[in-house]
Amino acid sequence: MNPSQLDKLKKLSIFTTSDAAKFNVTRAALSRAVEKGDIEKLQRGLYGYVGREESEMHSFAEVSVRAKKGVICLLSALSYHNLTTQAPFQIWLSIKKNDRAPNIEYPSIKIVRTRDVTDLGVISTQVDGIPVLVTDVERTIVDCFKFRNKIGIDVAIEALTEAKRANRLEQGKLWEYVKHYRMTNVMMPYMEIINYNG
Repeated sequence: MNPSQLDKLKKLSIFTTSDAAKFNVTRAALSRAVEKGDIEKLQRGLYGYVGREESEMHSFAEVSVRAKKGVICLLSALSYHNLTTQAPFQIWLSIKKNDRAPNIEYPSIKIVRTRDVTDLGVISTQVDGIPVLVTDVERTIVDCFKFRNKIGIDVAIEALTEAKRANRLEQGKLWEYVKHYRMTNVMMPYMEIINYNG
């Protein structure tokens, strides 16, 4: 692997063999770079640069580099937006209903399948140089109520309360999502109580 190829890959921080192939870097070249100590093999088909900086959200980058269409959601999105006291031990990942689940050894992932193919409320961000899709604050809260049987209604209420307290909610956007995802009847009582108390 020549230096220019190495520099191009360095911008990715962590990358898959498929990512490397886009820069005409072969598996054999990757193996040589591992032997030289330039990069390390993190798991099957996933590599990272030795000495790279990793943020506390690095696990989101590791999942997103393997599941490029997956969206960080629910408890993991709450953690990303600093709206929960919980520290999920799995990465919650939303994928389309008929998409194949990514084969990720680590970190542990929890798949949530969705029939709704819209990208409403999904933002693109960067974590350690890797593009990551994550639900925005309002969509995350609506999803928490929608999937309350998976995560618990108390978590959904805490997220709504905290977002309101921290002035992180755009009411118009929240109502748009509530209606779109047909959560009006479920969420209205909690929204009224929080608005009244707020």
